[in-house]
Amino acid sequence: MGFWRILWNFRATLILVLLPLVSLPLPLIYRNSEAACGFCIIVMAGYWISECLPLAVTSFLPLILFPLMGVMKADDVSVVYFKDTNWLFIGGLIIAVGVEYTKLHRRIALSVLLLVGTSPQSLMIGFMLPTYFLSMWISNTATTAMMIPIVNAVLLELRKDEKDMQQLGGDEQDQELHSQFDGSEKEVELEVIEVTIFTNQDAVEKADLDEMAYEKVENDDAIQEKTDPEQKTEDSNGREVLTEPTLVEKGLTICVPYAASIGGITTLTGTGPNLVLGGQYPILFPDAEPPINFGNWIAYHLPISLLMLGLAYLWLMWLFLGIQCNCGRDKKTARGERIRAILQKEYNKLGKIRWNEITVVVVLTTTVLLWFFREPGYMPGWGELFGEGYVSDGTVAMTMATLLFILPSRRPTFLGKRPSDPNDMRPVPGVIDWKTVNSMMPWSVVFLIGGGFALAEGATVSGFSTWLANQLAALGGIPSWAVCLIVTIITCLFTECTSNVATASLFIPIVAQLAQVLEVHPLYFLLPTVVATSLAFMLPVATPPNAIAFSYGYLKVVDLVKSGWLLNIIGVVVLMIFVNSYADVIYAVNEFPEWASLNYTGS
Repeated sequence: MGFWRILWNFRATLILVLLPLVSLPLPLIYRNSEAACGFCIIVMAGYWISECLPLAVTSFLPLILFPLMGVMKADDVSVVYFKDTNWLFIGGLIIAVGVEYTKLHRRIALSVLLLVGTSPQSLMIGFMLPTYFLSMWISNTATTAMMIPIVNAVLLELRKDEKDMQQLGGDEQDQELHSQFDGSEKEVELEVIEVTIFTNQDAVEKADLDEMAYEKVENDDAIQEKTDPEQKTEDSNGREVLTEPTLVEKGLTICVPYAASIGGITTLTGTGPNLVLGGQYPILFPDAEPPINFGNWIAYHLPISLLMLGLAYLWLMWLFLGIQCNCGRDKKTARGERIRAILQKEYNKLGKIRWNEITVVVVLTTTVLLWFFREPGYMPGWGELFGEGYVSDGTVAMTMATLLFILPSRRPTFLGKRPSDPNDMRPVPGVIDWKTVNSMMPWSVVFLIGGGFALAEGATVSGFSTWLANQLAALGGIPSWAVCLIVTIITCLFTECTSNVATASLFIPIVAQLAQVLEVHPLYFLLPTVVATSLAFMLPVATPPNAIAFSYGYLKVVDLVKSGWLLNIIGVVVLMIFVNSYADVIYAVNEFPEWASLNYTGS
């Protein structure tokens, strides 16, 4: 038993050493560029799946292996890492840093919660809506880490209320609860979490965020120890809370990471897999028409995400809360007033809306409008003013991100009251500075996405893609809708255990070649495949938002599995419905285009 335990402890080292050795006969026997590229793909896939190296470090392998094995020249590989899509990602993240740095996301979330009722059903939709919206623009991980402490404070108040009800009993409870709240009873303080911006669900540095949750999954004893139903904890005031989590507590906790994952699929910059497709698609199909851009992406995926959010809400409400409409009824009860007081107190801490928050709102709104109308498709876009191909979504992202370093973070002196002493007049700093951006930027994800681009380029240049296409020709007798369904289900299951970005980087070139062999529009297979990488609902290790929610102790693995399995099925069904109907309106996927043909040589 000790020997196997040692092997398990050294599993990362064994995979790191043995995988290249086992795969090495492939390039040694065949001695061609296709085999060399296949070797690189096998090694990178194994490292990405096992995470024996940090995912970003594995992404450097094309820079090493492709030149050494004659697949691509070093200069050619290096250029691919920072394509326009990566600059779109970087610019979008800088704007997201501005949103989080100014605490605009917190103001939005608390404002929504103050508008909805305080019944569990109202609180659930109140938590899901801002999480869904914010995760379109900033990291799913950051959104979840911001929302979960608010959820926790509300749940502690609900827990205290239930305890007081048991002690007081009868109809006198409301009066006494009022007196407690207005008198000596202290309010629950929200736990503050510092979190680095990450790209939505990409488990790139998840060891830092969900280490506790990972330990729980790897060790059954640790699970029992950390989430024992009989275990009691104390809040900041020393009160005994959180014994056996109730269904309400589980439902209000689990809805946040699910809403974050669903919101991330809505925009091209919402999560890493979307950007991987946005970057690899022009590599695999340089003459694709229409190309993937922010406008047509959100036009197609916004209805999908809204439908999935609504269905997720109904499912979670039925599973944990029960289907009933009592929206707003708790506002006048003691519990409702106490919950509202907690939210109002946290909102008051933000103070009046500040100049830098307004600036970020203007920049973000302008960025979205410029993205959408650059090349909308149904009308001439403003991008035509600069000539075809001169400006892109990356140009917009970097322009607006740069403005955040220039625009003042406070009202300039010339627009307000001037100081009596002229020496007090000083330049106003920008909304954000480079030190802040550098500390919050997920550079590892930038390299991870770049590694996926390099992998796709190497597969195309080496001829590996053509070889793979020939091997997939045997699937020609299967209906295209069935192939699409199978690929989507496989991807959905695969992403529960591996990084979403790594999954997308591996699957996109393969699925694209499959589409070419079967003479099906590539996006007919690629769109549901990429979105399926975001359907990570069943395990704590599937995505950092799940791990963050899991670490608070309200959930067990079985809770995620019980609620996530149907959401996975719902997601797959929704994707199949949309790709077989609405996708043709946006991308004309019902016809096989000439530019996707295996014999196409370019225009």
